[in-house]
Amino acid sequence: MPDQEIERALASAFFERAPAPRQSAQAIKASRKARLRPYFVWIHRWVGLIAGVYFVLAGLTGSVLAYWQDLDEWLNRDLMIVSEPTPKAPYPPIDEIVAAARTRMPEAVKARSDTPVFLRFPSHRAGVVQIAYMTGIPSKEEMDAARRTKYPLKMDMGSVAGNTIFVDPYTARVTGERFNGRLTRPLSMPFVYMVMSLHCALLWEPFGRLGIAGVGLLLLISTIAGIWLWWPRNGAWSKALRIRRTAKMERLVYDLHKSFGVYFGVVLIVSIFSGMYMNFKPPWRALVSYVSPVRQFKMELQSEPANGRAPLTPSAAAAIAEEVFPDGWLQMLVLPRGAEGTYAIGKHLDGEVNQATTSRMIVIDQYSGKVLATQDPREFSAGEKFFEWQYPLHSGEAFGNAGRAFMLAFGFVPLALYATGFIRWRHKTRRDTPRAPDRARGRSP
Repeated sequence: MPDQEIERALASAFFERAPAPRQSAQAIKASRKARLRPYFVWIHRWVGLIAGVYFVLAGLTGSVLAYWQDLDEWLNRDLMIVSEPTPKAPYPPIDEIVAAARTRMPEAVKARSDTPVFLRFPSHRAGVVQIAYMTGIPSKEEMDAARRTKYPLKMDMGSVAGNTIFVDPYTARVTGERFNGRLTRPLSMPFVYMVMSLHCALLWEPFGRLGIAGVGLLLLISTIAGIWLWWPRNGAWSKALRIRRTAKMERLVYDLHKSFGVYFGVVLIVSIFSGMYMNFKPPWRALVSYVSPVRQFKMELQSEPANGRAPLTPSAAAAIAEEVFPDGWLQMLVLPRGAEGTYAIGKHLDGEVNQATTSRMIVIDQYSGKVLATQDPREFSAGEKFFEWQYPLHSGEAFGNAGRAFMLAFGFVPLALYATGFIRWRHKTRRDTPRAPDRARGRSP
């Protein structure tokens, strides 16, 4: 063969050889998942084993708190439950209720016009009006004086305490008073509030709430990692969701663990995120505000100078709120703190997703009666509605009694996940650990 033909044959073989077979997109995706899998396994395993201890505690205490108001009333029937004298009996003026509560307040509290006083009205006909007041909080004058000094005043958190006076809404008779404990001593609180502190801060108020928010973030990452590890390949959903009841114990435990995680995965993510948000709100509100406006409603505004005018009574302030929002029912009223304070009134909107409290607020000048600010959940942006739903979803009350019953049962899911995950980890540890040499038979390692 001539040299030119040889050269052409070699060139043809070099340039026209068959290309290497390309990997399919599915194979590339599987390869990527295989490389990432050890890292996700490590995160899911160790975050679950360590932070999961708190997750179990949060779940069990959350079950108790699903009905916290009902439980509190059941434990304190003499204080918090009254008989309605006649069907649809009217309430006396709010001024009479406030006056009755003031007769039970210490003289030192009544002497200070800036004592925080909060009224909560009953949500059912057998409930009482709760008038809560705080003690141990520095006065406005003390705070202003501290700001002018080189070293700002540091509030002694251990001195801050709360009390609640309970008043029959039909007779304006005080049914009793309860010490709500000190802020930094959760064990001094009533049972329900102590469980709340254990759930939210591990009894380390108020600093534990920030730490629990961090633990919640780790648990959220671990939960997402677990779902990612479970996600079936090639669409084998029936196999991935099946529990093999006749399988060996090790396989059965694994199936139970993944099934609890998958079937309740969405609820787990929502529950963890909402709890994390309620413990530490600023970064999440700032993040969502890039997508949708998230306004901060301020209740601590200032009234105009009195100029010889007498302050409005609580009944008069409630009447103004009634004109602004004629529908719904009066749920809360905060009395003005000091000469510059304002009334803050909450009127629960019919059908509002949050039952424990309300987002519909009115701030009123205590002298002129001028409405200084309002907030109506019907005017919320998408971001504000997103955050409004967090507590109702966390507690289950967004779906009424059925939702709360579900959350009561759901509180045991973290325990099931932790128990099966721990057993699964022990199985793998024993399987991966080499057996010790049988010295009795003279075997070498």
